[in-house]
Amino acid sequence: MSALNIHQRMAAITAELQTVAKNLNVETGKGKGYKAVSERDVIDAVKPLEAKHGVYSYPASRHVLESAALESESEWNGKVTKKTTFFERIETVYRFVNTDDPTDFIETTTFAEGIDSQDKGSGKAMTYADKYALMKAYKISTDDDPDQTASEDVNYTHKATPAPMCADCGGMLYPIKKRDGTMWSVSDMAEYSLRRFDRILCPGCQKKAFNMEKLEEQAQALNHEDAGDRL
Repeated sequence: MSALNIHQRMAAITAELQTVAKNLNVETGKGKGYKAVSERDVIDAVKPLEAKHGVYSYPASRHVLESAALESESEWNGKVTKKTTFFERIETVYRFVNTDDPTDFIETTTFAEGIDSQDKGSGKAMTYADKYALMKAYKISTDDDPDQTASEDVNYTHKATPAPMCADCGGMLYPIKKRDGTMWSVSDMAEYSLRRFDRILCPGCQKKAFNMEKLEEQAQALNHEDAGDRL
């Protein structure tokens, strides 16, 4: 086996790989969803064959191409719902190495996007990138073709705009959990900040602004006391 180069080893793996079933159920809401191939299913199929044929694969590098927080409005049967989601697009260079000769390797570049209402957008993007790098490199079939299924007509409109930025630090606003356990949305945060400070501030800069106001009030009080003493 040591005489085989990385291309020959990967070709041998491809020849032995079977169809990977779609065992992952992805819920999309309102009782709907779809079947997908999970990263675990792909790794479980590939890992023993890579070990057998002397190949090691891993993400050699990642680069974030775009990262944003989006404010969206969805309308369903006349009801409008506001939501903040986090989006990330990454580029991953995936490397396949000949374990008998580490200088013999090939790389493939994949692009993936992840979107989540919490902070898992980057993790989803990395999972997609790694999974599809393996699937395309080894020509893994999922026993179906997405072009055979028409996209469903959805009865709502969607509008997304970039989340506002903090006027002081330049950071992107993101929702946080308040002391009572409820979430403070980006839109409510920006509206409050404009009303209270005449500019959009993130929670950290709002705290700094509060502290600065207190210091200024204390300084003014001291000045008044000094003026009174002189009189």
